Amino acid sequence: MGELQEQYDRKNYRLNLAEGVLYISSAAFISVQIVLPALIERLGGGNVIVGILPVVVYVGLFLPQVFAARYVETLLWKKGWTLRYGFLQRMMTLLIALAVLFFGSSWPTAALVLFLVFFSLHYVFAGIGTPAWFDLFTRITPLRKRGRLAGFRSSLGGVSAFLCGLVLTWLLATFDFPLNYALGFFIAFGLQMSSLLVQMSMVEVEPSRAMDRRPVFTYLQRLPEVFRSNGDFRQFIISSAFLIVANMPIGFFTVYALKNFSADEAMVGQFTLSMLLTQAVSALISGFIVDRYGNKRALIIAACGMLGATLWALAAPTLGWFRLVYMFLGVNVGTELMARYNISAEYGPAEQRPRYVALMNTVLAPVYFSAMAGGIISNAFGYQTLFVVSAAFSLVGLFLLVTRVRDPRQSAVVR
Repeated sequence: MGELQEQYDRKNYRLNLAEGVLYISSAAFISVQIVLPALIERLGGGNVIVGILPVVVYVGLFLPQVFAARYVETLLWKKGWTLRYGFLQRMMTLLIALAVLFFGSSWPTAALVLFLVFFSLHYVFAGIGTPAWFDLFTRITPLRKRGRLAGFRSSLGGVSAFLCGLVLTWLLATFDFPLNYALGFFIAFGLQMSSLLVQMSMVEVEPSRAMDRRPVFTYLQRLPEVFRSNGDFRQFIISSAFLIVANMPIGFFTVYALKNFSADEAMVGQFTLSMLLTQAVSALISGFIVDRYGNKRALIIAACGMLGATLWALAAPTLGWFRLVYMFLGVNVGTELMARYNISAEYGPAEQRPRYVALMNTVLAPVYFSAMAGGIISNAFGYQTLFVVSAAFSLVGLFLLVTRVRDPRQSAVVR
């Protein structure tokens, strides 16, 4: 069985890597940080709607997870759940492409409304599927290879996305609106569906440790016990909340650059390339750091990347120098989310991994409403005030992360 297990581990490793590369590549065409704010501007949306984007992403992605985890942790096999909701999620990308193509020019308000509806559903379905996907990921990947695999996925995906960014730059410069954006969404849909096909070939060698399903109210009532009994996990959540608020300016960097430096839409592609190139390098380095030193150090690197992006947005003297904002942002994007998922899963026992991941995400979901505050602050006081407020939250979050948070690998054996 040991030799057979190793064969499946190697196969799953390769498939997981290929799936991640395909899916991450699609982000070049539908980047929440760069492309979508520019699209919203073209459809007539303002700063508040731009601020809603990360709220939709993270509330839609995270809030359903605690309810989905109640079912997921009772399942012996996780792949079927993952594939089902992964398919529904990807179909929303196709519907967005069609909405932009058919209504973007003649009826932009309708296109904007449809975009927000399908975009929200995209992340709701992703949120329902994530607890099963991440439990599948951790179960078929040995502990000391998880960071490396996550790093390779993000790094090679970033390189591929960089090449896709060149295609995006060509699309935006060659075709008129809305065809240029619609083509990007169609390509993203193709890449995402390809990743799902690869995922179908992954092998669950053994069933999971299933837990008995409990009534929903009983399940929810017992969730706070996790925070009362696990102080390390509680401190991690508190520091994460500050670092999430520090992400307020992400959707506004592009809008600020377009307005403050009178940039044209071709710069959207160049900003995307700058971010993806750095993301590829930082993800690879962070993966090795995670396997050798734990996830906490990777989270510190990610937080420093966000702080650097915000401070440089305040200091950048020209549009050319403003590209550094996206290089700092690439450090954050290439590291933060996967390291946060990894560390949260390691705070609890193996059979409760979906619960810990889902609980982290659901508790933190309301914090992402701070992105809407970013839109209000930028309207009332200007973008620079928003950047200063964000930097202050970054500093507090970093202090808590460094001084109060303990990496679970320092205090327990995790699997």
